[in-house]
Amino acid sequence: MPLWEHLRELGQRLKRVLIAFVVVFIVMWMPAPDLHGGSIMSILASFFVTGEYRPLAYWAFFETIRPMLDDLNKTANIKIALIAGEVWNPLGAVMYASLYLAALVVFPLLVYEMWLYVQPALYPHEERAVKKYLWVALLLFYAGNLFGIFVIFPSLFRFVAGFAAILRIEQIFSVSSVVSTWMQLAFWTGVIFETPIVIAILSEICLLNPWTLAAYRPVVYAVALILIAIVTPDTTLVSTFLTFIPFAILFEVGLVWSRRIVKKCPDIQPLSKPYR
Repeated sequence: MPLWEHLRELGQRLKRVLIAFVVVFIVMWMPAPDLHGGSIMSILASFFVTGEYRPLAYWAFFETIRPMLDDLNKTANIKIALIAGEVWNPLGAVMYASLYLAALVVFPLLVYEMWLYVQPALYPHEERAVKKYLWVALLLFYAGNLFGIFVIFPSLFRFVAGFAAILRIEQIFSVSSVVSTWMQLAFWTGVIFETPIVIAILSEICLLNPWTLAAYRPVVYAVALILIAIVTPDTTLVSTFLTFIPFAILFEVGLVWSRRIVKKCPDIQPLSKPYR
């Protein structure tokens, strides 16, 4: 197939993904339903008759942090408020949340379209490796997002709020800053959760020796800590260590998995003196 035909096919597939993204992005700006109305009619009517407008994306974001905020605000010396801070911050917060949540919804479609695009160019063993791990990788990415949202972000926020209370500092946060931190932690935790998949795929195509990688475990951990510290948004190192813990667990799981996979690779053998 000529290069132009390849580019044309790629453009068509990306166009379908873009259309889906735009549709979901628009939905994210729809008013969120009143889930506490008590009936289906009240939920449906809330889109049209209530005086409040809370975009679906912002509602989804706020519902993940509301229990934490309610819990913290019950503490005598902690009172947290979200403010605009700057003129465009409320709009920016909704925009960021809408873009990220729309991307999460459409991401499986993007993966599927890219798979259909590259599949004809793969060798049989490469195709088997991708098929074997593709959907597991998707599940791990979403699991990482949930871990970042419901474990790392609340832990980091509680630490910051508690430390500010000790210093007797008023705890008023820009909503745009909170949304941005929420997104960054979710995304990078999702990426880090792909660690065992990367190890497994490299092992599947006989490019990685798990015993050699285990021998360099201290170096891997040191580099991982540095990279995690760079990509995580806070300077307290709280999120760094909270993110490193699942990385270390998943890395060890990946090594165990890899040792089973490479049994079919004749050129990959255990080290004479394996590192443990």
